Amino acid sequence: MKEPLKICISLNLDYAINRYHKTLQGIQNYAKANTDWILVWDHYPHLLLNETAVGDKPVYDGVIGRIKYPAYEQMKRLSIPGVNLWTNSEISELPSVFPDFYQSGILAAEHLIRRGFKNFINIDSTEKAASVFLAGIKEALKPYKYKVKRYRTNRLFSETENAWRKQKDLFRSWIEEWEYPLAICSSASSSGPAIVTHCRENNIRIPQDVALVTVGQEESYCESIDPHLSCVETDYVMVGYEAAKMLHMQLKGIIVDNEHVLVQPKGLIARASTDTYTTEDEVVRETLRYIADNIHKNILVSDLVANVAISRRSLEYRFQRSIGHNMTDEINRLRIISMKRLLADSSCKINTLYKQAGFSSALHMRRVFTKITGMTPSVYRRSLKNDFK
Repeated sequence: MKEPLKICISLNLDYAINRYHKTLQGIQNYAKANTDWILVWDHYPHLLLNETAVGDKPVYDGVIGRIKYPAYEQMKRLSIPGVNLWTNSEISELPSVFPDFYQSGILAAEHLIRRGFKNFINIDSTEKAASVFLAGIKEALKPYKYKVKRYRTNRLFSETENAWRKQKDLFRSWIEEWEYPLAICSSASSSGPAIVTHCRENNIRIPQDVALVTVGQEESYCESIDPHLSCVETDYVMVGYEAAKMLHMQLKGIIVDNEHVLVQPKGLIARASTDTYTTEDEVVRETLRYIADNIHKNILVSDLVANVAISRRSLEYRFQRSIGHNMTDEINRLRIISMKRLLADSSCKINTLYKQAGFSSALHMRRVFTKITGMTPSVYRRSLKNDFK
């Protein structure tokens, strides 16, 4: 009987955050369905690989994870295939699977543009993921001719006393340049609590003065601070699944040298840190809030009119003037966001999901979804699952 292959998982599994454990879940999902691999967590695989002579059977048949140079050198020496999951890695020779931070930047900026923001800043480190995220923000802002200013910082604000003190001093100097209302985007949800704290101690209100979007959907960061943080949700399960698939291909002799796969974000989760609208028209602001609060219902424009004390014609005019599109477009935009999340998170039949997104019928949902996204709901779901049958 053929001995099962032993695969090293090199991730920070001692950290209780989604980035690593959801990735492991994706690896396990693929391995269970398609292989008989033995998955072994080893944060320092180079220690065992270093003891293996060329020609001997290495302890691992493949490596998936945040691969660093010591492990990479041993893998290369022993001809062991691997897949790199470390976005900020300087090792470009390995096949890799990364979250698409460019698309995350686009999603973050589009969410804030829709809420009326024109002033944008990016508080981030100088790492590769942060730079790609910033490029996505700029792409989303380009049609509106809005600009974004970048403020560079240490990703680990509290690593040392000096780092923390420096960050507090930097923040005080930055706010002298800010114009409100202001949108802040950061590629790391771990930065969110520090940004909120620095705003609070400088009498900057969130979300009234500043709206904040991060990336990652880490509950420990996004939901522990008040207000809770809006975030772009990274599909780490799919990152792990794709990585396992890519390693499996290599082990079957398929050449995937220098192949780099980007996994699209699942969507944006709106929380209290962006629960605001910058339009000066109070009636339009109330209408936007009503839409957001009731989007799961089959609301109509007549419901929006009934919620305010002006005529339909006046509301339609003021909404178009303030937001740049009509109320039906806004309702459909939020419904599609809801529908995308349902398609990503649920295995239910598509025709049964329309009510949860506020559509009147499955037919109506399919028509609106196809018009706005350019693909049918079933095609969109397949693009997310990407099971490579």
